[in-house]
Amino acid sequence: MRRRILILLAALALAAISGMAVLSYARSADRRALSGKEGTWVLVASRHIAAGTSGADIRGRGLTERLLVPTVTVPAGAMTTWDAALDRLRLGADLQPRQLIMQTLFVHAPPSPSHTGRIPVPRKSLAVSVALNVAPQVAGNITPGDEVAVYYTYQLRVLTESDRDTVPMTELLLPKAQVITIGEAAPQPAATTAASPSAPAGVSPTPGPTTSNQQETTQRYVVTLAVGDTDALRLVHAAQSGSLYLALLGADATASTGPAVDTSWVVR
Repeated sequence: MRRRILILLAALALAAISGMAVLSYARSADRRALSGKEGTWVLVASRHIAAGTSGADIRGRGLTERLLVPTVTVPAGAMTTWDAALDRLRLGADLQPRQLIMQTLFVHAPPSPSHTGRIPVPRKSLAVSVALNVAPQVAGNITPGDEVAVYYTYQLRVLTESDRDTVPMTELLLPKAQVITIGEAAPQPAATTAASPSAPAGVSPTPGPTTSNQQETTQRYVVTLAVGDTDALRLVHAAQSGSLYLALLGADATASTGPAVDTSWVVR
């Protein structure tokens, strides 16, 4: 019985010695691989790390480990220690296990979209976005906060005793409105029908097609205006039934209201 216990203790001692020998051999493997060359400790990924992982997450979860490699094989940008500045960056590509961690693999995180869609709306105003015809030279000089006037062009079908005719009419829709935003040029819409909001005596307003030959000197821009509730209703209806033109108001300038005009009034 005593002999068996002695044999068992001897076996355990030999196993412990063998384990220590294997561990010592593994720890010295990197140094033996250097074969007398100068070595450098570098950071590598300890496991697969997905693109988009933040530097703070990599550091906090301990996803890196140190590896001793020949100095001559270390590329520029390889990290020997963790840089705290990388905590605010994100990986631009996946990292595979034992892959070198390079500073160039980290990129700035995209801005959060949580507040990008917000626009400032003046108190007691409605923000209404419509497509307006604006000369590119004018549109390039419009900034949020500018005051503009909006003109409305529509087709009026005049009924007479002998014939009926369509007459283009233009009137001032909004003498002053504040620009909240002005976007990129909008595509030209197909021809739509329009009806006059009011008609002079002796004529009857009926729906008619809008003019399709827009001047090439103007483009349609999506503009967001701050208006009251009544003007918002008029603006939306006008945008759906005719063409809107924007005019930038200069200092102390005013747009005079008056009756709608037609071609005969323009050329007289």
